[in-house]
Amino acid sequence: MKPLIVPAVIAKSQKKLDEMLNHVRGKAQRIMLDVMDEKFVSNSSLDFDFQLPLGAFEYEAHLMVEDQIGWIEKNAGKVDIVVMQVEALSDVGAAIELAKKKGLRVTLALNPETGLDVILPHLNYIDSVLVMTVNPGSFCVEFLPETLEKIKMLREIDSDIPIEVDGCMNPSNAKVAKNAGATIFASGSYVIKSSAPAKAIKELEDAVS
Repeated sequence: MKPLIVPAVIAKSQKKLDEMLNHVRGKAQRIMLDVMDEKFVSNSSLDFDFQLPLGAFEYEAHLMVEDQIGWIEKNAGKVDIVVMQVEALSDVGAAIELAKKKGLRVTLALNPETGLDVILPHLNYIDSVLVMTVNPGSFCVEFLPETLEKIKMLREIDSDIPIEVDGCMNPSNAKVAKNAGATIFASGSYVIKSSAPAKAIKELEDAVS
């Protein structure tokens, strides 16, 4: 599988969202939309009725919210992939089933302290796994190298499943994550805050190729 670089956006208004998407338009295939409710994490993002340009990107919504089911019921038609934090799901299997019924591809996300045992029974029913390499809730804070062990273990368990990483994905961190087994690299600040996003994406692609 060819490594994929996914710019991640945090936006508190439609205007800011539009600016960020225009910043990387034509330079990225997929966008991660960081959705936050100030409950599951302390920050807020995309907690309004946002609109997305059709056909510009493939969209994945990373749900860092308490009511992930409610979000899917309301917004499934806007995105292609839903990334669900298992820590906020009371019934992981039911959440996967709902998302699939809504026509979404499903990624299960794990916070740094969450073990693989939560998702192992569901690997055959999902499309990918996201391993958080930082504590979630904002652009890059502190890369946690101990999360690489989780990626290695998952890759040993399943040699084919796409593994996404999210958190402080600059070229050096992306390279070690790739060596651990990651194949998709969500990058917020390194790409979105760059004055030359195409160059930043190319640097990440070179690091993981």
